Parts: sequence; structure tokens; C-alpha cells
Amino acid sequence: MTIWNNKAFTENEFSFFGKAVVIFLLVIPIAFITARNIIVDDVANPYALAICLIGFFLFLISKISLFRRGVLLSFGTKRLTESMANLYRLGYWLMAVGLAITFLQ
Repeated sequence: MTIWNNKAFTENEFSFFGKAVVIFLLVIPIAFITARNIIVDDVANPYALAICLIGFFLFLISKISLFRRGVLLSFGTKRLTESMANLYRLGYWLMAVGLAITFLQ
């Protein structure tokens, strides 16, 4: 197998292994940190919510482009143009980073 016919990776999409790594190294720790800080009522950086709002704004821009084309419900980036798909992904990453910064001490 050469790098030119690698079927384990497609552009702009993680492989199964990549998705598992992201879930175990990013999603699960953030969920536990968030739950702990909400229970303890201790938010270290409340101003980091602005990062979450910027991410949500980018996510919303990409979704509005779909609404204007008549697609009312969709999941993922399959129906988005390349630039809107990048905004969609960046929005999700900013929301995750903002959430992590908000609750990390």
C-alpha cells in the first residue's frame, strides 16, 4: 500500500481510529471536567464563554447556508460546500475549546 491509495484516511474525515482517539482524549475528559465543575459550582474562566459564542456563530452561519438551499435537517458536513464545512468544523472546535477553557483551572 502506498500513500496514494490509502483507504484508511479520506480528506476532511477521521478514520475510525482517529475518531476513537478524539473521543477518549478530548470528549470524555471535557465531559468529566464540566460535570465536576458544575456540581462543585466552580467556573474558573467565565469570560471564555465568548469563545463558545464565536464557535456557535460560525456553526450557525454554515447551517444558515443549508436552510437557504431548502435543507431543514442535516447532520455532518456532507451537504455543505467546502468552505461552509470548514466553518462548521471550526465552530465545533471553538465551542469545545471554549468549554474546556471555561472549566479548566
